[in-house]
Amino acid sequence: MFKGQNWQRLFNYTESLGVILTICLLPIDRFPYLHHVPFKLGAISFGLLALAAATRCLQVISTKRWDELKRVALIGFLLILPVAGYAQSIHYAIDRPLATGATKLLLVVALKAWFFFILLSANPALWQRVKRTVYAVTAIIVAFGFFQFIFDVLGASPATTDLRACCTSNSTYVFPRVHSVSIEPLYFANFLLLPIWLMVSDFACYKKTRQNKLLILLFIATATLFVLSLARSAILGLVVSLIVFAAGIGVKGLSRSLSYFAKLAGGAVMVALVFVIASGVASHYIHKSAINGSNSGVKGNVAIFSSHAVALADQSAQTRYSTWPKAWDYIKENPIKGVGAYNSRVRLNLAQYRTGTPDTQLQPFNNDLLGLLVDLGLIGILVFGPVIIAVFVSLIKSFRKRWLVPSAPYVLAAIAMLIQTNFFQSILLARLWVVVGIALAGLYAPASKKSSTQ
Repeated sequence: MFKGQNWQRLFNYTESLGVILTICLLPIDRFPYLHHVPFKLGAISFGLLALAAATRCLQVISTKRWDELKRVALIGFLLILPVAGYAQSIHYAIDRPLATGATKLLLVVALKAWFFFILLSANPALWQRVKRTVYAVTAIIVAFGFFQFIFDVLGASPATTDLRACCTSNSTYVFPRVHSVSIEPLYFANFLLLPIWLMVSDFACYKKTRQNKLLILLFIATATLFVLSLARSAILGLVVSLIVFAAGIGVKGLSRSLSYFAKLAGGAVMVALVFVIASGVASHYIHKSAINGSNSGVKGNVAIFSSHAVALADQSAQTRYSTWPKAWDYIKENPIKGVGAYNSRVRLNLAQYRTGTPDTQLQPFNNDLLGLLVDLGLIGILVFGPVIIAVFVSLIKSFRKRWLVPSAPYVLAAIAMLIQTNFFQSILLARLWVVVGIALAGLYAPASKKSSTQ
């Protein structure tokens, strides 16, 4: 027979395992070499989270903590609104199975966000556990990213590096664009926003962490791959969130930290340039068939890398510029209810869709805001608006506390990710919704970060 303490210990293990397993799966779009998550780990992590969150809610009810229950219900309502908006559009969607699948997926990720809100609000010790797990996962996937870069430059095949053909040094550029466990560099950089903000927050708020050599090494390595990803939308999101962060710290706090962060950032950029130069050197000895830079040499390779980082009119950008203006016409066709959940790509490529082209092969808008307006029209604003407003309220609270709340780095990461959503597809990504759920927990988090995270 289990006694009370044994049940509590079992619950604590369940809670921790659910949180840790979910965090471990956040960056994974394609499991290395398998390209799918094995052993149904996603379903297992969801079940563990659901069980832990349900137990926490029962504890709240049994102890009659009604104010806490109201908060849980309010956040649950905010997170379920987008799902309701998706669900109501199924009956009029152009492609009903696509809308149904998107609604089910949105329900899963929204519930994960709600579970994290419940668990972190009830157990402050989880804040530190989540952060440490993010750091451990980041170390592993960053190490794999460097493995991909180095071995690809040395001539290893995609079967060895697990790089997609479009990202190798024999594709577009002589330098590979690594994506580690993500589907492409853009999504890899999207996840890296989270550990970058966690480390920036640690360095800014705790002087002791500035002497942590392992954490400094992890930051330099993570920032280096972030730069090498050349994900301009992620860089824009990071820059905007950095401006917000600097404003919250104030002039005095910024002056104390500026030189330290300048050294870290400069070190990451220098290491990234070393890798780009190395790829140029390797191309002299190992045949490369990249479209750009096969015979450009070291200087040419660095120039190509630098120009792509700031290019606003390359093929990738032109694709977006050509599709975004079309959204306005589709919005005017159905301004109230749109064309159905996740059906914007179908409306954009309706002629191709009617010839039998699968929806996965249709060009999307690569802009979640425009896609949402085409999908749901005014209803989209009404159902997604409240949760976005709640994130900004949490941002304001963190700002006023000079980021000395445990949710601050997650709020800043959420802002950076929301900026990036305007340049690719992330509305159904679990990592975005989990970060949003943690950010919302900051609405009721303790004011002192020291008491919660140290």
